[in-house]
Amino acid sequence: MKTLNHWYLHLFLILLSLSTIGVYFLFKNQTYYEFLLWNLFLAWIPYILAVIAHFIHTRKSMILKKFILIVVGLAWLLFLPNSPYVITDFIHLTILKDSYVQKGALSFTYWYDFFIIFLFAWNGLLLGCSSMYIIQKIWKERFNHFVSWLIIALTALLSGYGILLGREYRLNSWDALLNNGILEILRETLHQEAFVFCLLVGFVIMTVYITFYVLVNGIGSSRNSSAYTNEKTRR
Repeated sequence: MKTLNHWYLHLFLILLSLSTIGVYFLFKNQTYYEFLLWNLFLAWIPYILAVIAHFIHTRKSMILKKFILIVVGLAWLLFLPNSPYVITDFIHLTILKDSYVQKGALSFTYWYDFFIIFLFAWNGLLLGCSSMYIIQKIWKERFNHFVSWLIIALTALLSGYGILLGREYRLNSWDALLNNGILEILRETLHQEAFVFCLLVGFVIMTVYITFYVLVNGIGSSRNSSAYTNEKTRR
């Protein structure tokens, strides 16, 4: 498992988000989609928490290090669903579908909004995958490779559940601490359709993350490439 170059990653994600926001303001023609800016902000929170967790993890001497790491880790888990949640914002294209039809065909505005949402969703997925990778590296170093993957798989399922609570029950991450009726709402989610939803969304999140993981760690062998280069040179 390769170590990420955090400074390059920070810079890349910041530039990507700023570019996305710039494109949004360039093409927006209504205020309806302003919630995308808020959702992108929420998508950044788990990434920032993961970076904080990594900083704490790398400190050799720190008072209450394990306790602080656990608190930050739980906060990260609580906010993580906000990153992939942006994918579900495509539903607003369906909600507004009638307003996009002109003379029996979709207007260009529909496609502008479609790709704007895609950019925000792409940002959210990259932020989520980056934070999951950082957290997995911490777990791998503290325990082992198998445990780190087990935790990531469980995290993906819990993120699916978080998206269910956010999209269907309109809960925010902080409602887990501030909403007095949270237990009653959680009981309402105990049915088959909710379970299938969590499995499907968790599988999607896990698939995207594994793709990210494979791309970061490489799917080719630099050793074979070097051998091929040397053989070609000898010829």
